[in-house]
Amino acid sequence: MEMAMSPLDTAQARQHIERLDAAAEQRSVPFSHGRRMRWRVFGKGDPLVLIHGGHGSWLHWIRNIEPLSRDHLVFVPDLPGFGDSDDPPAGSGIQTIVDAVMTSLDSLLGGRCAINLAGFSFGGVVSARLAVQRGAVRRLALLGSPASGTPPRPRTQLIRWRNAHGAAQLAALRHNLLAHMMHSENNVDALAFEAYVGALKATRFRGRGRGSAHSVALQDILMPYTDPVLFVYGEHDVICTPEMAKNSLMNAMACRECRVIPGGGHWVQLERADEVNDELARWFGAGAANQLEHGTSRTTVG
Repeated sequence: MEMAMSPLDTAQARQHIERLDAAAEQRSVPFSHGRRMRWRVFGKGDPLVLIHGGHGSWLHWIRNIEPLSRDHLVFVPDLPGFGDSDDPPAGSGIQTIVDAVMTSLDSLLGGRCAINLAGFSFGGVVSARLAVQRGAVRRLALLGSPASGTPPRPRTQLIRWRNAHGAAQLAALRHNLLAHMMHSENNVDALAFEAYVGALKATRFRGRGRGSAHSVALQDILMPYTDPVLFVYGEHDVICTPEMAKNSLMNAMACRECRVIPGGGHWVQLERADEVNDELARWFGAGAANQLEHGTSRTTVG
């Protein structure tokens, strides 16, 4: 697997990340005694919260923040145990993460005002639980969410990279990026690689067993939530079978949509950023409440 990235490409990618980071309003907000979450805030408008995935950080949204912040006040956290946020207490599971997001978000907003909410992968399960527990979530978008009730696709085995060094470590990381996160080598550029590695190396949280993202089916989590939900999967997502997921997730509810993005892998909002940005702009845009068809759920592919 060859993905040649010149030092200039890498330098430009790092500059892009640094520029976007510098453009954010950085907020460090308590979520429990002596522990704080880092939030980055962009743009203006109605609040839109973006929750990253496992082994991730705010960098999972690196190609979505700027387009979405043109019309929304975008809040992007590093979850506890990820990125620049403090770690949760030892032994914490996903519920601790949900509680931390709710506590720090309401503190940041100055109360429980209505928001729009999007979550990716592990962050999709966090977002689903948050929408049910917190309430005041007008619209929800879940991208590449696990626990869909469908079988994962066969995939190449991941390579252990932490004990490798130099070129061997870079090769392992590039292999894993394509094996799990992205579908096409042609879509892997320096920005994708730098965002992936930067987020991965800053991850400390390890949720397992009853506290993991897979411990409860997504459709069961969402049962009490009756507001609009958009499910987005890449056509080639390896964590599920997207064309089957819609049958279990839509649950015959008129306010749910499922979108399968052609050519996309698991990290669909990066690999197919333009298409996903258009979908999210439509879903969260002004007048979106009038766009759903009455009486039937909507599923589209392509």
